[in-house]
This record gives sequence, structure tokens and C-alpha cells, in this order.
Amino acid sequence: MPSIAIIGAGCSGLAAAHELLDAGCAVTIFEQMHEVGGRAVSRKQQGFIYDYGAQYIKRGSQISISLITERFQLSDLIDIAKPVWIFDRDGHIQEGDPIQNADPKWNYRSGLSALARCMAQELDIRLQTRIDYLQPGLTGWKLSNNRGEECGKFDRVLITIPASEAAELVKKSQIQDRRQEKICALLEKARYNPIISVMLGYRPIPQKRPFYALVNTDKAHPISWLAWEHEKSLERVPERSGMLIAQMAPRYSLDNWFNSDSAISYDVAHQISTLLDEPLDEPFYFDVFHWKYALPTVKANAEQLNALSMPLGLAFCGDGFVGGRVHLALEHGVEVARQLLVHSTQADKEL
Repeated sequence: MPSIAIIGAGCSGLAAAHELLDAGCAVTIFEQMHEVGGRAVSRKQQGFIYDYGAQYIKRGSQISISLITERFQLSDLIDIAKPVWIFDRDGHIQEGDPIQNADPKWNYRSGLSALARCMAQELDIRLQTRIDYLQPGLTGWKLSNNRGEECGKFDRVLITIPASEAAELVKKSQIQDRRQEKICALLEKARYNPIISVMLGYRPIPQKRPFYALVNTDKAHPISWLAWEHEKSLERVPERSGMLIAQMAPRYSLDNWFNSDSAISYDVAHQISTLLDEPLDEPFYFDVFHWKYALPTVKANAEQLNALSMPLGLAFCGDGFVGGRVHLALEHGVEVARQLLVHSTQADKEL
């Protein structure tokens, strides 16, 4: 079986890695960040544990369900009990969809990162290694980092980073084939919304609500999502404290992208207090994170792309093709890995 390099250690790349390992492939993952998980990540600071990207995992197909509840089942897996309600541009709050709220909202007492960390165990992952260049050879690909250093030679390459970043990688790479331009054009069809996530720690705990989170349905409010993080688990916050997480709308995020974290947190705290009509005390802790590629608003066509790229020994998967849900990323990683295995077997037979 071939040696395969996976670029990106998000949920899609991790799921693909296990599918390929199960088939006997030699797999190496390259991740430019210092941790795995992509947007399904958590942070531990000053007694708080919070998910500053993806907020929970929805029920998907049997593929993702079995990964979460069987193969990578963890004892601290939880289902967030309270529902998600909705609000509009005027701040009118009402109950959410009962059908959607009946589905599980999976998370972990120790944070959403627990799943990625569990999946990463025993995998060959090179953290803080950004792949900037691909060079084709007679029988595979040579990968180089952003310092021009060679990172290895592989028979196949699976790219799982955001589609916009994948397009830049392909453009810079030495692909002597007219398909390079077509591959980039297909990748560039994906569009992402930027999002600023704002985490605010309060003491005393904010007023108890009948819901776990609020989502803006008309996309006309500065706040897109507001969640009571301590509702996930009491272990998430220090004693007698609470945390609210606001994910801001794309327009607000763009308008405030270069503002200081303190200015953003102060403004968002005021907007939350207004939305809830609750005189919240000043937060004693805040954190701000900017997601440049947060949620795909336009998806690229993975079927067309991989039909074009797999004969070159390249494949692509990730949320840029299926949307910004953890279960969809897991499922797409498995799906494309299986396609890559079939294609590799057929190519070997032809040789």
C-alpha cells in the first residue's frame, strides 16, 4: 500500500488517517498549528475550559456516530441537555426548532479537543510544520516546508486544509500539468465567513435560562451565536463563575477585525447585556480569537475536484466541501480516504 501525506490535522484529516492506516498505508500528517483538531478545539485558562471554535457535534451518519461513540469513545462524552433557542435582529428571543433540539449535542467535560486528541494518539503527526510546496516526481510527491526544507517523499497527498489555503498551496507548487489551473479554479469556488469568537468570564454566574444557547436566525444582529459555556459541565468554570461565548456575525467581525481584544470584549459584553436585558457585571476574564476561515458559505465540489486530481496522486477533503460541521468533516475524511484507496489500487493494477 502507498505512503500518504495528509496536510492538516483537523477532524477530516484525522478521520482519513485512520481509514488509510486500517488499510495498511503508511500515513504522515503535517499540521501548521501546535495542536490538532482544526476548529474543534478547546482552551484551558484561569480555571476555565471552553470551546472557542466549534461548539458541539451534531448526530450524523453511522460513520461519525461510530467514531464518536465506539472507536474513540471517551468517558467524559456528554450530551448538552438544554435546547438552543433563536433570536432576531430586534433581540426577540423565542424557542427553537423542537425537532433539531431533540437531536444530541455531543461534547466533552474536558472540552471538544478531547476527540481530536484521542484520534491523534499513535498517529505520526508533525506539529508546527507548514507545507508550502509540493513537487511531483516519477512515482510521487516531495513536500517542503515554509523554510524550503524537504519534509519527505510520498506516493499520494491528501490535502485537508481550508479550500482557500489549499488553492494557494497548489498555485505555488510545481505541477507540470494543465490540470493545475482547473484544480485551483475548483478550490477557489469555496467561500468562507470570518468570525470573531469572544469568551467572557463572569462572577457571579449570569442568570439561569431555559436554553443552553441562542442563534440569530435572520443574520441581521451583530451576534450570530451566544452560548452559556458553563451549561455544558460545571467542571468548565471556576467555582461560582460562569462563561458566555459570543460568535460574532461576519459583518461585525470584518468591521472589528483589527480592533484590540479589550475593545472587542468590552463592546461585545455590552451587546450581550442589551440582548439579554440583564445588567451583567464587567467580565473578570476575556479571550478573543479570530477565525479567518470559520464557516463555508459556498462549498467547492469535491467530486469534480477529486476526479481531476486523483490521477495526479492528489486528493482533497474537509469542511470547504461539506460545510462547517464536525460530523460532516469526519464523514468526508473517511469517504475521500476510501476513494483514494480504490484509486490507488486501480493505478497499481494498471502499472
